[in-house]
Parts: sequence; structure tokens; C-alpha cells
Amino acid sequence: MKLSIIIPYYRGEQYLRDCLDGIRDGGCEDVEVIVSDDDPMEPRGVAFARNGGLERCTGDFVMFLDSDDFFLPGDIARAMEEALKNPDAVTVLDLKGTYYCRDAVMEKRVPNPSFELEIPIAQRVVGLVIPAKLIPKKRFPERFRYYSELTFMTELLDSAGFVRAPGITYYKRIHNDPINLPSLSQEESSDRVSQFCTSFMLAAERGHSNGAVKLVECAGAFFEKILTGDNSPAGLYACPAFTEEDAAGAAKALGSVDISVIKEIPDKGRRRILLALADGDRSKALKAARKIRFRKKKKGLFGSKDQWRLAFYRKIALRTRVRKDLVFFESFNGDLYGDSCRYIYEYWIAHNTEGRRFVWSIGRTGRSAIPGKHKSVKPGTMRYMLALARAGILVSNMRQPSWYVKRKGQLFFETWHGTPLKKLVFDMDDVYTASPGYKKIFYDQSRKWDWLLSGNEYSTSVFERAFMLPKERIAELGYPRNDRLREGVDAETKRLLREKLGLPADKRVVLYAPTWRDNRFKGSGNYEMALPFDKEFISKVPDTFFVLRMHYFVSGTEGLKETFGDNAVDMSGYDDINDLYLASDVLITDYSSVFFDYAILGRPIIFYAFDEEEYGGELRGLYFDMESYCPGPVVRTQDELAEVLGKSEDFFAPYLERFNAMGSFFAGPGDAQASKRVVEFIEEHVVKN
Repeated sequence: MKLSIIIPYYRGEQYLRDCLDGIRDGGCEDVEVIVSDDDPMEPRGVAFARNGGLERCTGDFVMFLDSDDFFLPGDIARAMEEALKNPDAVTVLDLKGTYYCRDAVMEKRVPNPSFELEIPIAQRVVGLVIPAKLIPKKRFPERFRYYSELTFMTELLDSAGFVRAPGITYYKRIHNDPINLPSLSQEESSDRVSQFCTSFMLAAERGHSNGAVKLVECAGAFFEKILTGDNSPAGLYACPAFTEEDAAGAAKALGSVDISVIKEIPDKGRRRILLALADGDRSKALKAARKIRFRKKKKGLFGSKDQWRLAFYRKIALRTRVRKDLVFFESFNGDLYGDSCRYIYEYWIAHNTEGRRFVWSIGRTGRSAIPGKHKSVKPGTMRYMLALARAGILVSNMRQPSWYVKRKGQLFFETWHGTPLKKLVFDMDDVYTASPGYKKIFYDQSRKWDWLLSGNEYSTSVFERAFMLPKERIAELGYPRNDRLREGVDAETKRLLREKLGLPADKRVVLYAPTWRDNRFKGSGNYEMALPFDKEFISKVPDTFFVLRMHYFVSGTEGLKETFGDNAVDMSGYDDINDLYLASDVLITDYSSVFFDYAILGRPIIFYAFDEEEYGGELRGLYFDMESYCPGPVVRTQDELAEVLGKSEDFFAPYLERFNAMGSFFAGPGDAQASKRVVEFIEEHVVKN
């Protein structure tokens, strides 16, 4: 028996490749694949493409496969085996959503690569093996951009039985870049409700008995999502608002089915919404939706603390007056008093000619390290939210909270926290972070930045593309955190720094500062990383003391004492990494941006890329070849690392010379005046703002 697989294709070659690989490895020998190409210049829509495929297919069974979806090895053959057991019925496969490529799902590069996905059967034409003889004569209506499946599936539901085939999964790929490459279901459209209602009425004309029931169940799921604002991870119902016009359309659509069918909907909340809409009562429908939303989100009798705080922010804090003289600072989400934010602040308090007042977001209890007159607020508290709402100037080196509302009269100056080596945001192919919707979240948050600080030409070129920010909103002023490094340090200052940090004066001090691994998710904002060293390596590098500075996302350094004994200390929580730079003799890193800063000192740098193939090829990708451009040797084993650590400084000199030959492209301004430039820049633009 031949299987015809129809693939409507519009764009997204990287997705189509996974789709076709799944068919190639599907294990089904008698299969024809029809890729029905929609013209990108004059697109006719998915219904047109599917109908074109149906006209050409010759198989005994038909399967619709979207070009961004895929199967795992052997699953298509298994699906056909199940279909042949019930040749007069439609075989229904399991449906799961995933943000990841096919290889990532197969290899389980992340702990939970897929999730259950609810798409009502009346709206779901994918993940089905359909006997060709049961295909409805009336095909997909081509006038609909969205929901053309309703009429086709309603008629099919009335004419055929449906048999589940558990354990065989159809993977629906959720696009991780809905800004540049949205799927059809992720497109925002004010016409979405109207098209659903019109398609619903057309389907209701064809649907009877089972088809009508499933059609109404589909409407219940649709309107619950729309009215509760619960746009699922797949973005299946992306719609900006539910208007009076939409409500009138819904009433007309639901009037085309028997009210008794609506009353039989098993879900109580959805039933209330549909009955209200059928009566033309938009207000009552919204009230029913609020009850659903309340049930889902409420924690405890009066709601969770977070809900109360957010209510305070929205109802009270956002109604206070924006104070032009108040400057809000936050570094690493309030975890540290460091990075460029620190140096901007310290310059500002020393040259505060405008009478500015300052507030710092800081989570730890010991705040005595922050000099000058200022107030401190703990992240997530009501005082924190009030400061965010009232500050006329906000300076941060990370993304702000997703709930932050940019107010008129506020100036947001984003300093960012590194010069990019690993690929960022829209330059990344797959996203393996804890938030697969990272690109959309980042895009929305970065639209609230008035200015993004860049340290050099290279960063500007990357930020413009990777953050999708216009160049005129990027301030290439140099990094304030580098000012202190450019001032240099003498031997006595270095000795005093080591004394302050508790580091040995008679040993070589090696700073190990790696980045984080996107797929080592441990919990909210936390990632784990095993130390890539063993005792044998430590024995090969005598008279060496290691200072560990893990990425701020990495929680803990398990095995530190067992591996290093008394020859290491974890200083990941130390505020100012510049102290660690200045006190150390050598830097070992991997794909972290710390080397750009450390190179200013002209000291040896070693790149320990023990997992380069996985990180550079699968997880993130890198902007340039490390061997060709990095200011130090790249090693991949502990033996190589131990050998290079035994080299003299002369060995490292050519690497630094090659890097420095790039001049300002990587280094930016060669002075120690970036803090001054930034403060003057902000003051100048506050007036204009």
C-alpha cells in the first residue's frame, strides 16, 4: 500500500530539511512525497498548496505534513502498520510540540525537548493517516488564510471512524523566531476571529452528528484562548484583541449550530463562554473567561505574593509620577554590584552636577560595598517595583523584567554585559535556554531600550543584527568596566589586591572564567556545569592557585574541594571581576566574552574548549573561528592545557599581537574615559527626552 505525504511549503529551508530527513528515515518503502510549493512572491496559502498536493497524489493513504514538522526514525512505517490494521478508518497519531530541531529531540539535548499540544481534532489535519477513498470531495477552501482545515475535517469526522495509534508521535515544530519567520499559527492578525467564524459557518453547513460536536468543541478551545489571552506556547491563536465586531461574528457563527450541541460541551468554562457568545453577550463571555483565568492563576485564598506585587505595580506604582532626577541601577539582575553599571555610577556620584538621586537593585544583604549616597531595593519587592516605575533614568546590563512597562519620560540605557563571541538571539539557529520563546521575549524587552551601549565596532555590528536594533540607537562609547583595566596596575597594587582577596602571594594565580551551557538547565535562572578538571591535571601544574569565576547563571561548583584541594577558591559571587583580572597571572576561559576585557592587560589567555564541537556546532555557534582570532592558544584536553600552562609568557605574545593588530575593531577607544562619556551622553539625552 502506497502512502502519499503532502507537504505545503512556503519558506523556511532549515525546517524543510528536518521534515524530509524524517521521511527518509521513516522506514516506509512505498511512499511518494509531494512538496507543494507556494509562490513566496504571490502566496496563495496553505489550502491552495494542500489542494495541489491532493490533485497529484496517487497513494492508497494520505498524510499531511507541515514543512516545519517531523517524525523520528521508523515512525512513519509504524504509522502505516497501524493504518493497515484499520484500513477503513483514519489513524490518529500522538501530537507533541517542540521548539527544537529533529536531532536535538532524538539526542535529548535538553531534559524535556517536547510537550503535549492541544489542537482540537476538527482543526487538526496533520498527524493523521487518511485512507484516500475517505478524502472529502470538497477540498480545503482557498479563500481562508487561517482555519481552512475546519470544513475538510468536519466532513471527514462525519464520514469516517477515527482510531488512535498511541506511541507514534507527530512532532509539531514551534518556530523560535516568530518575529522574522513566524509560522501561520504565530502570525498576529486582527482578522483571525473573523476568519474562524466564517470558516466555522461553512463547516457547520457540512457537519452533522460527530462532525458538529467536534466543531463546537474546537470553537470552545478557540474562544477560551482568545478571551483569556492564553496564547499557547505554539502561538496557535495569536490575536491582539476581542472586539464587539468579533463578538457579533461569534454570535452569528454559533447560531449556525444547534444550541443543544453547545450545551453538551463537557468543559464547563468553555460551555459558559460559548453560550454567552451565542446570546451575543460579549460582557458575559469575558466574565466567564476571567473565571477560567482566575482558576488557573490563583494560588491560595487571596492569590500568590507575586500576583499581589504585580497588582501593586500595575495599579499603584505606574500611577506615580516619573522623577527625572532619580537614576535606577541594576547589574546582573540585582545579584552583583559590578560591571559597567558600577563604574558609571561611581563616576556619576563623583560628578553629580545635576543633583541626581540614585537607587540600586541589589539582592544580597551586605550592601556596604556600594559607595555614595543611594538607596537599595531588593529585586522583586514592592519597593523595587516602585523604583522601576518612578525612575526617570534606568541603567542595566541585563534584560529588564518581562512585566516592566516603559513609561513616558523614562530613559532606558542598556549597557549589556559582554562582547559577543557566542552567537546571540536572532543569530542563533536553535535556542536551548530554559525559555524556548527567548527570541520573542528578547525582542519585546529590547524595544523598550532607548540606547544600547557598545564598546567597539565589532560589537556594534553584531548588536545591530542579533538584537534587531537600528544602528542609531547603539551608543558606541566604550565599556566603562574597562576604564580601570586601561589604567593598569603596578606590582604593589597587585600584591595588595591578592592580600584583600586572600590569594597566595607565592603562587601563580590562574583565573578560570567559563560561560554557561544553555542545555544544562537546573531551575529558574540556574544552570549546572561540572568542572572539567581532575586530580591528575592538578598534579601536573604545581605552584598554581585557581580562582573560579563561574557564569552568574551557574549555581555551585560541585567537586571543587575534591579536585583542587586547598589550591582553589570559588569567587563567583564576588562583585567586581576586575579585581580578579588584576590579581591573576593567567586567564583560562572557553567561549566567554571575558577574554576581550582581559586582553587589555596583555597577560596570557588560554581557551579551554573541551566541548567545542557540541557548543559551537549545536548549542550556540560562534561568531568567528577561535584558532584564527582569539588572543591565546585553543586547547581541548587537560593534557594540552597542562602543557600550555607550563609555557613562558613569550609563547603567548604572538597571539596577543595578532589580536591587538585588529585595533579599535575589537578594542574600541583606547582611553579610560568610557564612564565619563556615558554619563555625559545620558545627561545630554535626558534633556532631549
